[in-house]
Amino acid sequence: MKHSRLRAFAVIVSSALTLPSIAYAQDKDAFRNQAKASTAQLQGQGEPRDRCSMGAFVGEGGLVTRTFSGSALKPGDHLISINRVDVSGKRAEDIIAVLRGTGPTAVIPVRVERGGQPMDVDVSCSNARPATEALMSGLNLAANGKFDECVSAFGQRDDLGTYGATIKVQCAALSRNPGRYNLAQFTFEAMQSLVEDARWAPSMRSDVIRRLRASESLITQGLGIARFQELVAVTRSWPGGERMFEASAPDWALFRRNSEASLRARLIDPDSARIEWPYGFTYGTWKPILSKRVEGYWTCGSINARNRMGGYTGSTSFVVVLDANGFVQFVDMGEARDFDFVTSQCNGSVKYLPPPQRELAGAGVSQPAQAASIADELRKLVDLKNSGALSEAEFQAAKQRLLGTSGQ
Repeated sequence: MKHSRLRAFAVIVSSALTLPSIAYAQDKDAFRNQAKASTAQLQGQGEPRDRCSMGAFVGEGGLVTRTFSGSALKPGDHLISINRVDVSGKRAEDIIAVLRGTGPTAVIPVRVERGGQPMDVDVSCSNARPATEALMSGLNLAANGKFDECVSAFGQRDDLGTYGATIKVQCAALSRNPGRYNLAQFTFEAMQSLVEDARWAPSMRSDVIRRLRASESLITQGLGIARFQELVAVTRSWPGGERMFEASAPDWALFRRNSEASLRARLIDPDSARIEWPYGFTYGTWKPILSKRVEGYWTCGSINARNRMGGYTGSTSFVVVLDANGFVQFVDMGEARDFDFVTSQCNGSVKYLPPPQRELAGAGVSQPAQAASIADELRKLVDLKNSGALSEAEFQAAKQRLLGTSGQ
């Protein structure tokens, strides 16, 4: 699973710490290893220690993205100098290095650019140690698989920023009883931090939009559509990025066509398939039995088709995962028996899915004739292969081009 780097962070932690996914849980071992690596990184930087915290989160180029504890700094400030040390355009790591040499009770002069004008402010330091200790305690607990204790360690703190809020979501999702936590609220709070930070950090925005779409179903089902729309509204306040969320919507009609083509390719009688789309796509991961997680837009539906004897086998579940461009990454379907793994997985997972997108809901049941042209082309390819005109490799390559897949 791919994860972006944390771009905006408190002045108590490093920007190199990895920000995990929000709307779906990672594999436990991967998350534990990530938490262990982050703890070791902070320890290598000499944390925790008594030193100055300016009560701010700083992003690329010394840009303040968020403040807490009544800081004299404001979101949008560009740091020019701290305690008369030039930090203009510096990395956040360099800014932290300056603060490590400043006591936790000092009052330091800070020059910023605010609203296009230079301004001098006096910043009263607070001690970075309590927040750093809380962060490292939570990470240590996560590294040891103590996820409930990890959630408690983060509590209601507001000085750990997006990173702390995201780790809290993951710990709750991986805990012994996730239902005891309000995962929707935890996720909302983490996404709220992300979308607010991205106002001041354009490089974060594409990843934030992806994460926002991934969280839609969880937040909507747990807190209501209005709460999710609050987050979308914040993205519309991004200077220069006002339409990023709307523009990021995948081509759902293409998703449907490619998904159905891949499903039909697995059938004895592709033309007979009746495919239903009771749910929409959501971004996340799907964990196939005995295989690694597949990340992308996924959904479950039902399919029924004729067998070799010409009779319909009965409706069974299917799952399909596509990337943002509509290429099928994974597809599987049940076996129309009393029990099968795909149907069992889908039954347990559909609670995370949104209602079908308009392009899915409006079309109803996919009738066999809708994919006749694709099925015809598939039959032609099979005939060419059987006649010897196409090698196995040529046949597979042609089929993948026809179905819009990437070798899955």
